[in-house]
Amino acid sequence: MKSERKLPLIEIITLLGVILFVARSLYFAHSSLSIGDEGAYLFKGLVFARGEFVPFEDYGYWTNKAPLAFLIPGEIQYWLGAGLREARYFALAVSFFMLAGVWILTNRLGGKNWAAVTMWVFALSDANTSIYSQALSQGLVACMLTWVFVCTLGEKRPLWQLILASLLSVVMVMTRQNMVVFLPLLVLYIFWQHGKNAGLWSLASSVGLFILFHIIYWPNIMQLWSLWLPESLTPFLNYSRPFAVFGYDTFEIGNLSRIQSVAIGIQHHFFLLCGFAGALILFPPRSKWKSASQFKIAIFLGLSFIALFLMHTWASLFNQFCIQCFSPYQMFYSVAGFLFIVIVFSNGISDSTFRRAILTLVLLIFSAGLASYYFQRIGEWSLATIQFPRVNSAGQFTFASLGEVLTYIFNLPLDVQKRIGAAFTGALAGIILLILYWIVQRFSLLKIWTGQNASLATLNLFLLVGVILPPAANAGTYATPCSTNFLTYYEQAGHALADAIPPDSLIYWKGSGRHIAMLLYMDDVRFFPPQITAGAGYVRAGDPERLLRFGLFNDEMDLQWRESADYFIIWKGYPNTNLDDFQNDPRYEPVPFDMENLDQCEDALYLFRKRP
Repeated sequence: MKSERKLPLIEIITLLGVILFVARSLYFAHSSLSIGDEGAYLFKGLVFARGEFVPFEDYGYWTNKAPLAFLIPGEIQYWLGAGLREARYFALAVSFFMLAGVWILTNRLGGKNWAAVTMWVFALSDANTSIYSQALSQGLVACMLTWVFVCTLGEKRPLWQLILASLLSVVMVMTRQNMVVFLPLLVLYIFWQHGKNAGLWSLASSVGLFILFHIIYWPNIMQLWSLWLPESLTPFLNYSRPFAVFGYDTFEIGNLSRIQSVAIGIQHHFFLLCGFAGALILFPPRSKWKSASQFKIAIFLGLSFIALFLMHTWASLFNQFCIQCFSPYQMFYSVAGFLFIVIVFSNGISDSTFRRAILTLVLLIFSAGLASYYFQRIGEWSLATIQFPRVNSAGQFTFASLGEVLTYIFNLPLDVQKRIGAAFTGALAGIILLILYWIVQRFSLLKIWTGQNASLATLNLFLLVGVILPPAANAGTYATPCSTNFLTYYEQAGHALADAIPPDSLIYWKGSGRHIAMLLYMDDVRFFPPQITAGAGYVRAGDPERLLRFGLFNDEMDLQWRESADYFIIWKGYPNTNLDDFQNDPRYEPVPFDMENLDQCEDALYLFRKRP
């Protein structure tokens, strides 16, 4: 009798997740508006690839990130063509290659089921599919980190793969210097897991390549590191410090902004952050692990994620420059957290009453954090709906709304009240979810939940809700007037701008960061390099000569450039720039320039030229 072949259900589920990730990535690549970092990386990279300037060159472009963040997308454009479309298609290829590595790793560490789960978590995440589909350094770094793990995680990895991983980790750091803390952790892990010989090869190869990069760009490459070090202890590095007062140095960032940034991070990365916390709480003792190798992998992944998380959290939430970067910063190293979750729960858990209580508290905190992201939608509703019992002055039993309590007892402003109300709603929803799970388990209503350990099943239930809720809540909100046509409209506007400016013109640029990529379509004009930076090229104070050497500028230089430029590209929202100064000044005349369809989803640019 011919045996029937079993339907490979888990492979089909995995494939569907991959297809969904590809489809959503393609959508976001064609519909996401460009941001300043994307345009700056692409434009500066193209300039470097053409040999017009080099990274860290005096009086050139401000190289505020490691050189490969610019050079890789620049070389891609140099060979495939300059433009946002070409760069984003390359970013898509990088993200798909990264996803292939994630599948290899999750299948290796946790089996087919975990590989399927991870593909679907990536596919349903708006953050993953949107950020990785743009020409940003997050995708490059995440892909490199993934393949470093492919080459190193597991027993008896070939020596050539360990050396390759060590070299690739340096390339990763030279793409984003914030990943430097990973280098020593990788070398130590290779010593611990693969032995002294492999560790020495890893140390020698990584240190050698790291030094080589610094020799190539010496001495100005030290500006990547000098800002992290105390000036009093490293006065010999003062040559690499601009000593500038940036605009964000004078900002007063309120705690509400930081709280909202955390809420955004929880909504974007619920599975990662909540799952990692749950894995730490339920982390099994060494005796329960399948092998010593798996235990070492878990320790390495856990330490890597924690170190990178703390470093990037400090860089975002506890500094002035980019409070809202908390969520996008997770995209550099989130794969380490995903793999930690996979390997821990593939080896079982350690449960106790104390751990269960801590887990319950953490789950409710994450529920409150997730709901606080939606404070604009549910804040006022929660303030009116949530009621507290009270006894009034007449001795009668009645109720007071949460809004009344926060207003008359705590005297809090409405904006704070809405966030508290949303968080309250999330915590209450978490409590209801716990009660529902207890009922299901108590009365054996659903085998998929009743057959698991209670703590693990509860965590899985919250993770499931946290993965499904964000894309479900965002359904119908993705569409914009430029949906799926953004790249085409951007190209049309970029070419129109290029056609409106004669060759060899000297351009004064005051467009927004979102407009920078339009300059990719112009290859025969000249710019003032310090102006082509996403938001930070302009500084409030500093020695003009020193600023210019680093690729920065202040008002004094700005006035000089305004006098010497031929054409002026202006965005009315640019700080310290008044559009009326150009529209009402007889020295400038407007130049017809039509952004065509792009004006449906992007702010207008105004083009002027100096009158003869």
